[in-house]
Amino acid sequence: MNEDQLDNLSGLLDKWNIDAAKIVLDELEFRLKLLEQLRIKVVKESTEEVGELQPLFHRGLWIFGPEYETIEYTSNETMTSVIQKLFGGSMDGTNIRPDFAILPDGTVGLYAYPKYDSNGGEAGFDRLTIVELKRPGVPIGKEEKNQAWKYVKELLEKGLITDTNVTCFVLGATLDKYESGVTTEHNGLVTIIPMTYNTVVMRAKSRLLKLHERVKGAPFLAEVRMDEFLLEKAQTELALKQATIKKAP
Repeated sequence: MNEDQLDNLSGLLDKWNIDAAKIVLDELEFRLKLLEQLRIKVVKESTEEVGELQPLFHRGLWIFGPEYETIEYTSNETMTSVIQKLFGGSMDGTNIRPDFAILPDGTVGLYAYPKYDSNGGEAGFDRLTIVELKRPGVPIGKEEKNQAWKYVKELLEKGLITDTNVTCFVLGATLDKYESGVTTEHNGLVTIIPMTYNTVVMRAKSRLLKLHERVKGAPFLAEVRMDEFLLEKAQTELALKQATIKKAP
């Protein structure tokens, strides 16, 4: 370290102890890494919604607002299964449970927060957040927003939710400019928010107080970019090999 860096370190330790500094820096590193991965993946048409994007949003609900900072949302297998059966197709997700519903034009993740009665027991769901990711080339319009409402109606009809507050984020590369507004259903209990991936990234940067731009040269972010580069290279090489095998007599 040079003299200025030593002075900065001394000043830092005057204000922070090591344990407190590590807690803050670890959380910032986690979120900045997630943002860097998201920033890279949402612009690539080869990105897989299930294997790559949905897990990022699973860990990054904080992007959508401060209400997700202190509330522990969890994936809900039952609700996901209902939507999966509604549209048909195969089930996919983690080894433990099907976290995501696979649809013809994208994927849906459902994250629920329980409601508690006066005795502290669970009594349904207080809030439900639905994150639907559309494939590249599928603009978000009226049909896509109505599809989100269709999911909620199915859950209401099956009694899985009653007076639950539901927020649906319908995300894609582009929006129909005449359908870009927020809509509500079910007496205001259901809110449907269309949003571009670019806006999601901008939101994440804003929620991190613009720190991403100021520390984008940090070694841990350089590692993320290198990992993504190597992953894309490996995927390209695999695709070329598969194409060669298909062409072989």
